[in-house]
Amino acid sequence: MIKSMTAFARETRSSALGELTWELRSVNHRFLEPHIRLPEELRTLEVAVRARLTARLARGKVDCSLRYAPGVGASGPLRVNGAFVEQLLTAGR
Repeated sequence: MIKSMTAFARETRSSALGELTWELRSVNHRFLEPHIRLPEELRTLEVAVRARLTARLARGKVDCSLRYAPGVGASGPLRVNGAFVEQLLTAGR
């Protein structure tokens, strides 16, 4: 069984919506001590990230950082599809 928790990992994924980069660092520690840094837009993921960490790890000081860079097509004003909204409202009634 592996006893050491010293590690580093970085993974980047790109799409038309932007680029996400996870960076994980861990060192030996008596208890599990996760530190999670997320962009404001993705802060709602913190509970899920913490749950996954605690499901797989029993100990270690783990620093998790997620960086998000929006893609060229991801920025701009929000556009609402009015016809689709009307269909949803009609179906809901």
